[in-house]
Amino acid sequence: MSHRPAFIIHGHFYQPPRENPWTDDVDREPSAAPFHDWNQRIYRECYRPNGWARIFETDGAVRRIVNNYERLSFNFGPTLLSWSERHHPDGYRRILAADRASVRARGGHGNAIAQGYNHAILPLCNDRDLRTQVRWGLAEFKHRYGRDAESLWMPETACDDRTLGVLIDEGLRYALLAPNQAEAIEVDGVWHDVSDGSIDPRRPYRYEHPDGSGRSIALFFYDGAISRAVAFEGVLASSQALVNRFELASGGDGSVVHAVTDGESYGHHHRYGDRCLAHALFEEAERRGFWVTNYGELLDHHPAEIPVRVKKGEEGKGTSWSCAHGVGRWMRDCGCHTGGQPGWNQAWRGPLREALDHLRDRAAALYEARLDDWFDDPWALRDDYIEVVLRRGADRGAFLAERARRPLDASERTTSLRWLEAQRSSMLMYTSCGWFFNDLSGIETLQVLRYAGRLVDQLADMSVDDVEAPFLEQLSEARSNLSATGADLYRREVLPRRVHDRGLAAHVALTQLVEARPTEGVVAGRRYRLSCHEAVRRGRWTLGTFRVELEEVNTGAKTDHAACALHLGGVELYCVLRPYPGDQAFAASRERILQTMAQSSLLQLLRTAEDELGPEEHGLSSVLEGDRERLSRALFDEVRSRYSAQYEALYEEARVTLSQFAEAGLPIPLELAQAAETALRRRFEDALRRAHGDGFDPRGFEQALLIAEEARRYGLELSDPEAAQRFERSLDVLITRLTSGEPAALGADPISSALALLDTVRRLGLSLDLEPAQERIYEMLRDTAVPEDLARLARNLGLEVS
Repeated sequence: MSHRPAFIIHGHFYQPPRENPWTDDVDREPSAAPFHDWNQRIYRECYRPNGWARIFETDGAVRRIVNNYERLSFNFGPTLLSWSERHHPDGYRRILAADRASVRARGGHGNAIAQGYNHAILPLCNDRDLRTQVRWGLAEFKHRYGRDAESLWMPETACDDRTLGVLIDEGLRYALLAPNQAEAIEVDGVWHDVSDGSIDPRRPYRYEHPDGSGRSIALFFYDGAISRAVAFEGVLASSQALVNRFELASGGDGSVVHAVTDGESYGHHHRYGDRCLAHALFEEAERRGFWVTNYGELLDHHPAEIPVRVKKGEEGKGTSWSCAHGVGRWMRDCGCHTGGQPGWNQAWRGPLREALDHLRDRAAALYEARLDDWFDDPWALRDDYIEVVLRRGADRGAFLAERARRPLDASERTTSLRWLEAQRSSMLMYTSCGWFFNDLSGIETLQVLRYAGRLVDQLADMSVDDVEAPFLEQLSEARSNLSATGADLYRREVLPRRVHDRGLAAHVALTQLVEARPTEGVVAGRRYRLSCHEAVRRGRWTLGTFRVELEEVNTGAKTDHAACALHLGGVELYCVLRPYPGDQAFAASRERILQTMAQSSLLQLLRTAEDELGPEEHGLSSVLEGDRERLSRALFDEVRSRYSAQYEALYEEARVTLSQFAEAGLPIPLELAQAAETALRRRFEDALRRAHGDGFDPRGFEQALLIAEEARRYGLELSDPEAAQRFERSLDVLITRLTSGEPAALGADPISSALALLDTVRRLGLSLDLEPAQERIYEMLRDTAVPEDLARLARNLGLEVS
């Protein structure tokens, strides 16, 4: 294959860390609607479709389902992969499986490469942070892919001589850069200027370590024209058009044509870009005579021989692929930005970086001073700490014991881990997206400020109290284009997201009162233990008293709280708490609260609760966001039932009138339409809930079908996402029975049941996500002879059956 022109596309798949730093959960992001957050939205639009990419026949039937990652050079941001592992393990495993397949197919060279850990701009890091970013990225890669990385994606391809020297020091084989980052190449002993972007991208180049040792790394400068066409010019509308661009750029046998873009181009930025990519990688490129490969395999056949120098960049700070001014986009108002309004500026970038730099340096000095007494090299300790971050449940005590000068007691271990966690926050607050966009108030910049706020809190927990005020004073120099300073945004957008142990204790008490959860578990990075709890009811009131013990998973830091929680009906929740006063005092307080509840008014009960176990007060807003939504829905059910009964009565009273309007072809008055839709939707949901059971019986849905038909007569739609999800689960059960090879022992034929289910869904007017079912049946079609009933099911799912 190596004599043919090589065809490589690299996808840089990345999202900034979105987790709330205090809870490690992603809060809702309204701009990503209808999805919960941008990670979820882009997973559905891009990351998953590329793992199960469709190749279609001209009639629209699916002919092949392929894993694009098997033929795509790629990197996934470490923090994004960590999120994927937790939230979409099937998609995560598909990515890892693709890399293993590429190792087998490409002479031992996998498609995946590493990335600087949290996408900080490496040339702007100090020496310590630069090495940690690289080492954490490499350690994370090996942990997930089970092999050493050959390359590391430098975020925004930002690099300078110092950064490339570190990559060589860490044993990396190659790196990817933009053509505008090359300064000169040496041919026959003569250096030629290519600083205008004219470097030939069709071959690798050799970059030598700046220390003069002769050690080197191969550099690939991607084809800028093709990469721009993919990212910005709509070439992903056609796989033929895409491969045409590669064909025109080819230098013939022994050359490489390669494009490097954001991976999100393939499905998120450009709808169905994943399908174009699949056609190009699995069919069109090879049909045109290209050798589809990756950079590692290419170097085996065509090693880097031509020496190259890279640009120093403005102020000697390096260059990147997304800033015409070197790396100015992440440190000053250089003129590069995305979006915004006429007249906006990015002068806030400099003050933001300066404020974070001062906070980082203060934290670093304190970290080094404190841990230097216990460890030979606190910075090597930080480099190694990624082992603990990656392995949930890792023995943190053993990790510290292997590196400490002497045995540490429990308090010293907790202190050491707290300082290490503070250093992790210090790293995360430099995620590059914080400076990339047009305004200080953007969600990416606010996330950077949240990591800074987390670091401030971590320092405060270790009795470093004079940090937040000077940080805010510096941050006030950064001004948004929307008439707010960085300090204003910090107070408005960061402080409300804080979750301290007292608020978390209130969360545990309130959710336990409403839902009766397990008395031990993990929430927001803390282990909790509930004791001395008992719920008491009086009329609509429910009261519980609790002892809530918390232990931070990452550090072992412990707190102990006494709480009194009240549900006062509807969605009204109230909680007071204080440090746990001891068993005897707690029991006495509980007794006085219960006596007041039995004998006195609500006002007196609230006063007694505050006196005994307050004074700190909490309500529904102290419940963590994910649980808050579910809890409020559960609490609203009682109110909803009363409202629904009123709508039912109004609908029954107006049915004749509704029918008359419908028969006359007249629009139904809004008031009647709302009553009818609310009543029929509730009936529809109840009918579907009753009909669903083990397997699928279409006879159970007759009532739901009648309700759907009644709604259609009035021009109403009863789409029900929860009902659709129940049908999807039923279909999954049926296909599992089918693929298990033992359907007869489990009742009705699963193929007939699945066909009936699909027909019922169509008649109900519901829309299902059929892709998972389609993928599983596709695998069956590949592995077995296809009987007619299975072929019929496959066609109903949109698959081609030959």
